[in-house]
Amino acid sequence: MSADLTKLSDEAQSLARIPLFKRLEPHELEHLAEDVDQVNYKAGETIFNEHDLGDGLYVVETGSVRIWVMDEDVNEVTLAELKPGDFFGELAVLDRGERSSSATTLTDTHLHKLSSDAFQQFLIEHPDASIDVICEIAQRMRQTNLLVSKRAARNINVQMDENATIGQRIADRVAEFGGSWTFIIIYVSFLVAWMSFNTFVLVHYGGGPEGKQFDAYPYILLNLMLSMTAALQAPIIMMSQNRAATKDRLAAEQDFKVNLKSELMLEELIRKQRVRDAQMDQLNRALAALAKSQ
Repeated sequence: MSADLTKLSDEAQSLARIPLFKRLEPHELEHLAEDVDQVNYKAGETIFNEHDLGDGLYVVETGSVRIWVMDEDVNEVTLAELKPGDFFGELAVLDRGERSSSATTLTDTHLHKLSSDAFQQFLIEHPDASIDVICEIAQRMRQTNLLVSKRAARNINVQMDENATIGQRIADRVAEFGGSWTFIIIYVSFLVAWMSFNTFVLVHYGGGPEGKQFDAYPYILLNLMLSMTAALQAPIIMMSQNRAATKDRLAAEQDFKVNLKSELMLEELIRKQRVRDAQMDQLNRALAALAKSQ
């Protein structure tokens, strides 16, 4: 085979080095080379954008390409970085729909471009290559599903704690301590000690009928301190409760997003499976027709 390759055109020899076309015979490579266009892009250029109409399959000859999408937070999410020998843009070619992602070059890149009609005809004539394409699509779908599941399963508590202000952190600590048995025991002990000290201890020291009491019954100073504590503690606890309510709301929204993404992914898988089944049926019919003709 290698001896035959030296007799091929430069384009056919270039195609022979690509794994997708490795099973082709020399004459098939020459025939395919007639349908392939050569395109070049500078680093950072856009090959196509998401939702563009799929007009062809691309195979990387030299350079590298980044496949990415824009998420709901308007951030670019990289799905894959393709190297020489990799292909992309096959989904929109197979179902003749819109591009499901965007493609941008990372370095100066040389690509082979195969039109939609030529690529589908190539798959019909070469079932082995069709299996390779299906396996590659399945592998990329697994990677994409893993990426989506990781991004969907974000920890709301960790994110809110990272973005919390100093006041919010203090409010959470005060609310956490104020709602514990430790606080109750300390506070009750302080009240009992305060009243006992003023009622039983200081009353026995001279200086008047009430001794040296600084807060005699009905403990006006103690009541003032209790009122001030309650007045300050109430809004702080409400601040913490508001943060807890925000966490619950965000958690509910996150659960909804996860469920929605799961449903969309399931629908997309079912749709793609139907497309693949139709393509496999078409390939089987083509193979049966070829077998009968032979």
